[in-house]
Amino acid sequence: MSEADMQRLARSGMPPLSVEQGLTLFDTALAGERALVLPVRLDLAALRTQGEIPALLRGLIRTPSRRAVTAAPQSAESLGQRLNAMPEEERRDVLLTLVRDQAAAVLGHAGGSAVGASRQFQELGFDSLTAVEFRNRLNAATGLRLPATLLFDYPTPVAVVDHLRSRLVTEEAGGAGSVLAVLDRLEKAITEMTVDAQEFKHVAGRIEVLRTKWAELRRESANDTGEFDLEAASDDDVFALLDDELGLS
Repeated sequence: MSEADMQRLARSGMPPLSVEQGLTLFDTALAGERALVLPVRLDLAALRTQGEIPALLRGLIRTPSRRAVTAAPQSAESLGQRLNAMPEEERRDVLLTLVRDQAAAVLGHAGGSAVGASRQFQELGFDSLTAVEFRNRLNAATGLRLPATLLFDYPTPVAVVDHLRSRLVTEEAGGAGSVLAVLDRLEKAITEMTVDAQEFKHVAGRIEVLRTKWAELRRESANDTGEFDLEAASDDDVFALLDDELGLS
């Protein structure tokens, strides 16, 4: 086996046996009375760090508390909130870095730069065992429960990124809904910041420009429908309307 294979087995909680250990266990099995035996080394500490403990081994390892079991969805929600607050390009960068780093760790590379974003996982050296380890790592990192067939359903890092994005990012509603979502984030940012006089003046000017543009949008809508917007109209607009209605203009 390669060094990467040895490291992967060690991370899995079942480190490889030496030749001497294997022969000793083989002799022990022959001398025993059980029909079926399994010669294996178990690293219980490493197994506890796995996202999912194999059912066959759960009796040997203390199961996490109920609170720990329910922590994963909260982790997914937390990551989703972070992603929703980012621009789209930054979201993809964060997710792609996550996927490439986890893939590199499984394959034994020093960093995610060794994993081509558009290369097939099979070309990168993944097999069924490393695919499961990769899935488990992403489960732990995202709080999601991803399928065991993840790498076969989404065969490249960018395809996995698209899938993670669809699971973690909430699409904003179009029209006024998206504007209100942005305003919610703006309001939260304003309540958490302190500014000097110059910054206050600059931001206030931008807000006033936006208010004016929003009012113009309403006036344009009213003009398209032939309605007169009393709330957005100036005094001169109201007097002009009255003159027109009374035939004084």
